[in-house]
Amino acid sequence: MRLPTKFKNWLFNTPGVTDTGTLDAVVSQAMERVAAVKTAEQSVGVAETVAVISRLRAGAEGREWTDPELVEYLFAASLAASNTLAMTPFGTQLLATANMLRGTVVEMDTGEGKTLVGAMVAAAHVLAGRRAHVLTVNDYLAKRDAAWMGPFFAQLGVSVAAVTASGERVAESENRQDAYRADVVYVSVNELGFDVLRDRTITAPGQAVLQPFDACIVDEIDSVLVDEAVVPLVLAGPAREELQSVDVDGLVRTLRPDIDYTVEADRRNVSLTDSGINRAQERWPGVELYSAEGTPLFSSINVALHAHVLLQRDIDYIVRDGRAQIISDSRGRVALTQRWPDGLQAAVETKEGLRQTEQGEVLDQLLIRDLIKSFATVTGMSGTAVAVAEYLRDNYALDAGRVPANKPSIRQDLPEQIYATRAQRDDAVLDAVTQAHATGRPVLLGTHDVATSEKFAARLAARNVQSQVLNARNDALEADIIAQAGRKNAVTVSTQMAGRGTDILLGGTGATGAQHSEVAALGGLLVIVVGRFPSPRLDAQLKGRAGRQGDPGAAVIFASMEDPAAEGQQALGLELGESVAADTDDAGLLARAGVSPLLDRAQRMAEEERFTLQSNSWKYNELIAYQRKVVLAERDKVLGEDAAAAAPYLDSSAANSAAKMAELRNAVGEAGTVGVCRHVMLFELDAHWSDHLALLAEQRAAIHLRALGRQNPLDEFRRETINAFEGFLERVAESARATLEGLTVTAEGVDLQTSALIRPSSTWTYVATEDPFGSQSDQVVKWLLKKMGR
Repeated sequence: MRLPTKFKNWLFNTPGVTDTGTLDAVVSQAMERVAAVKTAEQSVGVAETVAVISRLRAGAEGREWTDPELVEYLFAASLAASNTLAMTPFGTQLLATANMLRGTVVEMDTGEGKTLVGAMVAAAHVLAGRRAHVLTVNDYLAKRDAAWMGPFFAQLGVSVAAVTASGERVAESENRQDAYRADVVYVSVNELGFDVLRDRTITAPGQAVLQPFDACIVDEIDSVLVDEAVVPLVLAGPAREELQSVDVDGLVRTLRPDIDYTVEADRRNVSLTDSGINRAQERWPGVELYSAEGTPLFSSINVALHAHVLLQRDIDYIVRDGRAQIISDSRGRVALTQRWPDGLQAAVETKEGLRQTEQGEVLDQLLIRDLIKSFATVTGMSGTAVAVAEYLRDNYALDAGRVPANKPSIRQDLPEQIYATRAQRDDAVLDAVTQAHATGRPVLLGTHDVATSEKFAARLAARNVQSQVLNARNDALEADIIAQAGRKNAVTVSTQMAGRGTDILLGGTGATGAQHSEVAALGGLLVIVVGRFPSPRLDAQLKGRAGRQGDPGAAVIFASMEDPAAEGQQALGLELGESVAADTDDAGLLARAGVSPLLDRAQRMAEEERFTLQSNSWKYNELIAYQRKVVLAERDKVLGEDAAAAAPYLDSSAANSAAKMAELRNAVGEAGTVGVCRHVMLFELDAHWSDHLALLAEQRAAIHLRALGRQNPLDEFRRETINAFEGFLERVAESARATLEGLTVTAEGVDLQTSALIRPSSTWTYVATEDPFGSQSDQVVKWLLKKMGR
């Protein structure tokens, strides 16, 4: 007996999961109307679409999408997609669209048509009198999807544009402002956030490029709202003061593992031992590393040690074009706009002998979580949304539901193969690929990093098995490589496949029916996962590449007891026992039952620990986000109201400012005077906020020292953050008055560019990777606690 999803959710306690099937009747009615039109006319009628759209546009304000209206829209959207894209939506795509318009995040398998679903949801919001953003994971998908779905939007009378970092647009728009005025805007999450940060620095209302946020549809929503939720997007400028640094690289290169430093089992932390501390103190005699004065040096040593020991070339980053480029954990690509905090970035560059990236000061920052929460309506789709349904409900008040595949999946999920050692696992993987390739069956080999992908490609070549490699070095070719990964005899070695945006079709893109059938007869695509990924969702996304749209396929994980997932189980208290590795066959394959479920549990617990760390990080940023809203509200007043721009200088105690304003009026008139006052106020607001962020960064870096006094670091940080912000606007006004009074007024007016009000001539944006081992003083605290026996 098939249990209703709602009952199963209640029975098995799966909070945040909703039943998408409640809208089945709506979808059925829409599909019946589409079938009737096609049967009657033997073609899809544009007139029917236009008539329905006209009815929906009438009285669109505040629409909540009743069932009859949903039927009308799904019917019209189906006709438009068929007419313009030669794509008649599946019933499952219509079901996903209907659920997303009711606010549900949907889970859809790979190859089920999420791109069209996102377009249909976006168009529906526009027909309801709203503006929609479709947020993608990269510029390529934003540009591609806007162009691909363009004809569909056009038939519905909806304008569309894409915004990318390179400035490329898909629309007849002259500039970035025009692109953002489109009804539907496709843009990557990061690029939208950077535009928000840039708009926060404008000095005249007409300079803003963004329109007010309303509704957003997030592609790969679990990756954006969960994995990257607390990643800071940063706007930076040249430092006003030269940054001081200490050269500790020479010492760190000589430190000995297990003697001068130790690495924790989960490889999240590396710590100096007493021997390492002694060597550092010999190098800098007279400096007590664990004193307040020695903390900066101690932190610098730990940062350099982290760069050398925990960050590995071709795994965590690659060196290309003279730069160290971070590889995204969840996507396997180079994160072009991403960098570590300045200290760690410099340490990696020193380690690799690279030119140091310009260090600057943070002018402003924005968490991705705060960016998403600034939309009135949020929904999205992903292949693995249900797994994080509880997280989405707790943090975003969103429910998630699974939409069934259009055709039942017949993919074989083969039993996990667990070996005693990594070397035995790799030999078994090579054998499996070679055997499958000998039959002509296409193989997708999923690896964790660049180094491993290239190692397997080389070892396969030694066996006369040629492969295509897709990793961070050649991600520009990813669409072409993925499109042909389903051809007969194809072997593709790839890093993580999440968010690639291209399906693997049996026989390859453009294959004939006979070519498709030939590959299907071989068993379809075989996906081999080399070692579990940190999140079970990443494993599922990779395995989901096989068995698309009811095609045959198979997936299997090859793991070892030396993999991070297996080693991590010990750190989580899930001891497998020393005898497990010995209980193997001649090839090293584990014979003992029950190991795979234990690794499942360790993997889930590790992800829960990451969620906890994210939650803690958000708690540190929550109060800062509120304070930023206060400052931005004042900034908007100064931008939009002449009275607010002039108010600080009209204070009864500001006699000198009043005199300076009188002098300005004589030189530049009333409007010019207000302009100068506005410029000064905006400059001081921005400068003081940058200083405030720098102060809070210093406080957070040292706040964990409070644990030594048995104080709660978070409570102490919040208290100090409140104290630091007290009187902020008053201090800004005081500085503005002093700056105004110091201006030199001539017959030509005031040359603001030669005054102290020069804004940065250049700014840059980047995604700041959180310091992977926590704040720089964490190591100091841990070492001191260890010395104190606590």
